[in-house]
Amino acid sequence: MDTIRSFEQEALECLTALYEPSEAREIARQLLEEVRGCTRTQLLLLSKDTLLSPAECARLERMLHDLSAGTPLQYVLGHTYFAGHRLTVAPGVLIPRPETEELIELILQHPESRASQRLLDVGTGSGCIAYALTAALPEVKQSVALEVSSEAAPIAEANFEALRKATGREVYLWKHDLFALLEKHTPPMPPLDLIVSNPPYIHPEEAEEMTPQVLLHEPHLALFAPEASPIAYYIALAELVAQGYLRSGGNLWVELNPLYATATEEAMLERIGRQHAKTKLIHDLSGKVRFLHLTYCPAE
Repeated sequence: MDTIRSFEQEALECLTALYEPSEAREIARQLLEEVRGCTRTQLLLLSKDTLLSPAECARLERMLHDLSAGTPLQYVLGHTYFAGHRLTVAPGVLIPRPETEELIELILQHPESRASQRLLDVGTGSGCIAYALTAALPEVKQSVALEVSSEAAPIAEANFEALRKATGREVYLWKHDLFALLEKHTPPMPPLDLIVSNPPYIHPEEAEEMTPQVLLHEPHLALFAPEASPIAYYIALAELVAQGYLRSGGNLWVELNPLYATATEEAMLERIGRQHAKTKLIHDLSGKVRFLHLTYCPAE
């Protein structure tokens, strides 16, 4: 492998066991763009006989080796794109999903969101939700991201630092456990305008349906809900609201497991009090019930 043509041929042979040929070709182009530091247009303008340097060849070989072992492309590249933003990702942090981008769009389209000044992202992982909302909401003055994982926290911190450098906007990373937080009963003053979360929601029994790239490489802490109670995190989020973390009229948005959507909604309403909250289950673009929007209205 010493030219673009020979690399693309090798990549196709190496990756077709895991990817469709068209996807393998696209991955090969992304690897070339990353290693050569060029855009797609610049890459397409290059001759297929363009020579690759020994250092470029060595790096591309390492990338193909990792990909053929099932490592997700985003980990191999070291970054992904989410809601129009380039974010650092690495093993130990969940790779942001398109469904979570849909959640961001729903929040940004909601008329009350633009006035939000204080927000909390629970279980931030890579920081993708807090990053995208802090970048997009014009009135945000206090943005906090909660994360317990020692592997994920540094990645979120790096992304928040990139946000600060690019926009001047800050996200405070709070390394803490949600359940331990609830035991303290110390809601912020004033309360928050917006709470968002994409907590672990996959039941361990669903693992057999998952691809090896996800199951063997992405963090189980961010994927799997407690086997005894697959909606435990949502009940904890409802407890945050009940303890006073969310102001009257404030909004809670969550991504959830379609298998437990109704049970999640019922459990959250039960904990907060049906007379104190309004909820709506929302379908994703594939037609699955994927999101829940809750408005806190304790005075009603």
